[in-house]
Amino acid sequence: MVSLFGPLWIPCLALFLIGMALLIMELFLPGFGASGICGILCLVAVIVIQFMTNRPFVAWIVTGAVLLILLIMIVLFMHSMKNGMLFRSPIVLKEQIEAEAIKPSSESLETLIGKTGTALTPLRPSGIALIDGKRYSVETQATFVDKDAEVTVLGVDGTKITVR
Repeated sequence: MVSLFGPLWIPCLALFLIGMALLIMELFLPGFGASGICGILCLVAVIVIQFMTNRPFVAWIVTGAVLLILLIMIVLFMHSMKNGMLFRSPIVLKEQIEAEAIKPSSESLETLIGKTGTALTPLRPSGIALIDGKRYSVETQATFVDKDAEVTVLGVDGTKITVR
């Protein structure tokens, strides 16, 4: 072991093991990449130390091993994204939200013109009103309307409902 890594074999082995542990940690812990970057820096340090101690053969072996291990880790990560642990993670959104579910069409809002409802919140000048049994975000024409006051829909511009 001493002859393979040279006089600095203990720090090189420690840096190599720490670097690999940090890269494995990066695969399974959510974060912004600090442990992955530190792991790569540890592995680069091993390679640089080997080149500087006139052991290019060992440096190339370590480089090849690091690249092979990184390739395996990337393949495992891609597999995990599709149907592994990462896919079952609570931080990954799996459901899709349909556009119709979150954005009311302006055609359906056009039918509200002329209808009356009740202000659920004070309208200063915007707030919430109950019209035809549904809650809508509404705006007044620059006037304040008290809570529980009756409002009438004057117009609809896209998703903006104007009341009086």
